[in-house]
Amino acid sequence: MHAADRHVLDAVPVGLQVWEAVGDEPLGITLRYANEAASACPRDDPWLAELREACAAQFTGAMELERGERWWRAQLTPLGDRSLLATYWDVTVHKLAERSLRASERLNREIVSGLVEGVLVVDTSARVVLANEAVARLFGVRVAELVGRPLSGVPVDLLDDRGHLLANEEMPMSRALRGEEVRAAVARLVRRDGTLLWIEAQASPLLDEAGDLYGAVASYDDVTLRVEQDRRTRQEADTDPLTGLANRRALERTLISALARAAARGRTAAVLMLDLDGFKAINDSLGHAAGDAALREVGRRLRRCVRERDLVARLGGDEFVVLLTDVGGHSGAAAEACERVDAVLAEPIALEHAEVRLGAAIGVATFPGDGADAPALLAHADRAMYAAKAARNGRRVDSPA
Repeated sequence: MHAADRHVLDAVPVGLQVWEAVGDEPLGITLRYANEAASACPRDDPWLAELREACAAQFTGAMELERGERWWRAQLTPLGDRSLLATYWDVTVHKLAERSLRASERLNREIVSGLVEGVLVVDTSARVVLANEAVARLFGVRVAELVGRPLSGVPVDLLDDRGHLLANEEMPMSRALRGEEVRAAVARLVRRDGTLLWIEAQASPLLDEAGDLYGAVASYDDVTLRVEQDRRTRQEADTDPLTGLANRRALERTLISALARAAARGRTAAVLMLDLDGFKAINDSLGHAAGDAALREVGRRLRRCVRERDLVARLGGDEFVVLLTDVGGHSGAAAEACERVDAVLAEPIALEHAEVRLGAAIGVATFPGDGADAPALLAHADRAMYAAKAARNGRRVDSPA
């Protein structure tokens, strides 16, 4: 048994014994391990005979033992090679101790199975009654700093995927104490030293034979590498590689979501579609590297002239889209955004060997007046952009739509 395992088992407030049958005829029995809580457990001759037969038969089950004025409940779990684990509970103690002891049974199974996850067990008052070494390492604390504390006193914080602190009632363990099964809940863990990890939590209520709640158990895995890789993959799939702006895929998904929110709240959203003027001349005269630099600068300027909650996307070439996600009932908001875009694009762009100027034809579509869904809104903005381009050039320009 590893030192860490022994430390955890000695901290368990129930009696644990490992027995092994030895010899053949006559069959003997020897005690291989007992934790501190097992010092008061029965070891008299009738019980030793029962244990000897259970070891030989690899019997599994539970039984009750009466010794004077005390009653014990013993759980026998085969360990192989004629060994078994005997776990004891003193069922004469008051109800709170009984709940703690029953919760310990769940943790014992985790210990025997290898302690591959961080595990916490709490009673119905949300006080930690058991914690293993794995969860202490994950939280960056010692086991002694967890056991006996109320859940609210555990020195870590959990954040949602937007970085907001989870309220106590949203914690996986709190949800389990309300009878809820929590599966694969991913959250950001803020350890006491300030380091951040992504964890995945599973939490379950603990119910006795009558279906009454006596606690909850939660397990925690460090999934930082997986989450960060998933986020990098999603970001790459949603990002225009040249400008770092959203691409068409991200725009369409965000637009659908923004229109759903606007419809639910009776609000307005707007799409500005831009086609740059003068960009082809930059590519032709200064080269593609200069054109790429100009596009990156346009992207930075567009981001600066809209709100943080708005979205700027590059569709490809010299076409950009600005999504104003919520402009309330302000009918002039889209027009004001167009003026800001015109202003920032009118400023000269300093390239490596030249200073250039760009303008843009802008087509505007507002929800719900110009379209009830994302495709209709984009199509309207596209037509409006080509009409604006024709007006700027003083000639007809046919929209590909």
